[in-house]
Order: sequence, then structure tokens, then C-alpha cells
Amino acid sequence: MKRRLLLLLLPMLCATVLSFLPTILSWTAASVSVISPSMVSYQKTLSYSGEVHPAKTREIYLETAVIPEEVLVRPGDTVQKGSVLARIDTGLTQTVLKNGVVIPGETTDAQRQQYVQAYGLTEEEVVAALGGQPQTSVSQGGEAAFIPSEILAPMDGVVTQIQLSEGVFCSPNQAAVVISSVQNNTVLVQVRQSDIDQIAVGTCAQISGEGLQGKSYQAVVEMIYPAAQEQSSGLTSQTVVPVALSVENSDQDLKSGYQVDVTFLPEEEKQYLALPYEAICQDENNLEYVWVVQQGRAVRKNVETGIELPDCVEITSGISAADQVILSPESIRQNQLVLVRREESYA
Repeated sequence: MKRRLLLLLLPMLCATVLSFLPTILSWTAASVSVISPSMVSYQKTLSYSGEVHPAKTREIYLETAVIPEEVLVRPGDTVQKGSVLARIDTGLTQTVLKNGVVIPGETTDAQRQQYVQAYGLTEEEVVAALGGQPQTSVSQGGEAAFIPSEILAPMDGVVTQIQLSEGVFCSPNQAAVVISSVQNNTVLVQVRQSDIDQIAVGTCAQISGEGLQGKSYQAVVEMIYPAAQEQSSGLTSQTVVPVALSVENSDQDLKSGYQVDVTFLPEEEKQYLALPYEAICQDENNLEYVWVVQQGRAVRKNVETGIELPDCVEITSGISAADQVILSPESIRQNQLVLVRREESYA
């Protein structure tokens, strides 16, 4: 009778134990989050600041002092090659130069009358010749210099400086007009010596910054200067190499003199099999390893890592994309029972 009762109770007892087995295991197993190695895209970059320069600048100097009759441009105007920038009063200029007028900084009415009588000029011509300049002799002496009737733009571009005023002498000792190119602006960057070996002629870059209407410009390294130089900042200094970039899609928003952000792209975008840093362990021998879940238990696998990415590291060998790797395994032991509570993934 007892034997029959025991046989009847045994299945019920086994069923009860089996029903509580998951709970018992959960008490003894480590609860873990896991992630599988995934392919991530990454492109190496180098970040710098740079200054925008015109790719080409022309300064217009005249052979002799002239008196402009009409100035047709002002700084900021866009001009084309051959455009008339100013018209010169050649008659008044020749007369004043011929008589060797000396222009004082300040003149009285009586002095003006003396110029009228001495040089055979009208009072209006004397006033125009004086022009409020400091004392300057406009006598050329010797062979007469060429006096142009017009000043023409030597290239397409933007007028950045102008030293011409209507009716006022313009000295030949300073540039009458300065024109800078608009398209294909150059950006000059001071690259640290430690980074220069990653940059070559033809390396691509992106240009961005304030005042550019949210635009981003494409650029390419055009020249790496042959000599390095010391760059000081406060109490520290570093060795840098000037690098010139040519902007491929420049427009008028990218102004000469702007400070811009430069992102060099020394390599093409690549795919890497990677894991988060918190999945990687290191033992006392500096061997790197991970804990992988196999048949409900934690198993150590040594790995080799490669390039360090912003939030993960490349895995070059040791595991595959099918493995479940334990995250933050601080207290995991070999062959320890584990219970996967959560499976993470890359966003």
C-alpha cells in the first residue's frame, strides 16, 4: 500500500520541482544583458580651424599720380575682367603734373589764388588738385609718365580696397584698387606635426562655420607647405605645417578673412565588426577577452581588437557576429549559469 502511494506521489513531486526549476535557476544564475558584434560605419576625421583667403588677388598700381574724374566702383562690388573701374581727368592731371604743383595739406583762399595765377589753372581745378591731401609733390620731371584715361579690372572678382576719390590726387605709391577672386577661395590651415603624415595633396575636407547660412563646402588639399613653423598660444607652442585647401563650391557667403571649421577626411568610410567598450575585459597579462553565452553558461573567449571608434572598438578576431556577448561582466565566472534578461543592439 505504501509503495503504491509513493509511486502515485512521485510524478506529482517531480512536476512540482520542475515547475519551480526556472525560479530556482533564476536565484542562482547571473542576470545579464548581451549584445552581438555588429558592422558599424566609420570615417576617420581630423578637426581644425582655418582662415579663408582669396585664391587670387590683384593690386592695381599706376605709373603716375592721377586725378579721377569718376569712380565707378566701391568695396564689395563684383566686377568682370575689362570692366571700367574709374575714369581719369587726363587734362587736369597733365596740367598739374606739367607745372609741378605741390599740394599742401591746408590752403587758404589767398593761397588758392596764387596757384591760379602761378599755374594758369582755374580755381575749380586748383581745388580739385588740392583735394585735402598732405603735402605731396606731383611734379614728375623728366620723361612724362603714361596717364590712362580709364582704369580697367584685370580679372573677375570683388573689389576689396579702393584708394580713389573723384577730383583728388591718387598717389602712385599705393595700390589704387585691389581685386580678389570670389570663386575657388583658399582656406589656410595650420596642421599639427603629429597629424601631417595623415594628410596628402588630394585629401578631401569639409568646410563649415558661422555666417555661412548653414552651408557646408567641399574642399581638397591643394598644397602642403615645405617648411614647418612654430605656433605659440599663451605659454605653450607647437610645431605646425601650413596646408592650403581649394574650395570646390565656393560662393560669396564664404568671405575672405572668415575663420571656419575644417574637417579633414583622410580615409574613405569603412565597415568594422565592433563591440561596445563595456563588453571588453582585460586580464593581468593584458590579454583582451569577452564573456560569451553558450548553452546558458558564460564562456571566456580571447579576442583581438583593432581601431578604437568613438563608442566602440573593432574586433579583428576571436568571435563572430552570431555570438552573444555579455555587457559589463564585472562578476562573471567561467561556466557560470547566466540568464539573459535583455538583448541590446546598435542604434
